Amino acid sequence: MTNPLLLLALAVAPAAVLLKYILIRDKYGHEPLKLVAKTFFLGSLSTLAAIVLEFVFNIQVPFVRQFVSVAVIEEGLKLLVVWFAAYRSPHFNEVMDGIVYGVAASLGFATVENILYVFSGGVGTAILRAFLSVPSHAAYGGIMGYYLGLAKSSRQQGTNKEAPLIAKGFLIVVALHGAFDASLENLGLLGIVLAVAIEIVSWLLFLRSIRDALSRSPWSEEKQGTPFRFCVNCGTRVEPNARFCVNCGQRL
Repeated sequence: MTNPLLLLALAVAPAAVLLKYILIRDKYGHEPLKLVAKTFFLGSLSTLAAIVLEFVFNIQVPFVRQFVSVAVIEEGLKLLVVWFAAYRSPHFNEVMDGIVYGVAASLGFATVENILYVFSGGVGTAILRAFLSVPSHAAYGGIMGYYLGLAKSSRQQGTNKEAPLIAKGFLIVVALHGAFDASLENLGLLGIVLAVAIEIVSWLLFLRSIRDALSRSPWSEEKQGTPFRFCVNCGTRVEPNARFCVNCGQRL
């Protein structure tokens, strides 16, 4: 019997690595770790809600089930998590922030889901999901978060595009998520190939979203002319040579 601690480590590690990755990529305006943690935690709780909703709205029709009973519910819950946990926060003030919080919510969801699958399926399941399902969840969260970031910027600028941008991001990730699950569950070996292709497309969109979000940052070196640092505890911008955060006193 496989050691439960090993299974837990294998289940949690992929999300931990991916969350660290996105926090590093957020190089111009680090988000408060408490708010990121809150978003991650609520994302993990949303997994339980998804289990209930997917049981209630379980449509036993191939392809339809993966898009409606799975993708719409899971991505909808992640969207609600970011909306209530971070979207209205003053710390959510640039496009990249949407990606950070979107990924945090998605990885919170993916962590609990992964624990359930890994303890049921063992080490082989852990390895497969570490390269397929968990990275895909991160990409979906990042893409949807990118559009949430654009929507928040639209609101701040007083334009009328907030709702359409949120809807666009949601529909894109539902399409990607639904196609990924439908391929794996309905098409056998060909489905695995298609799922990998969909994951690659998702990550290409995710990485492009990160690049565009960073280019839009008002604190980018290109726009400021000076590289700034940010407190890892509260996200306050500090001078390059500062040793302590002027807001919370965190040692830098």
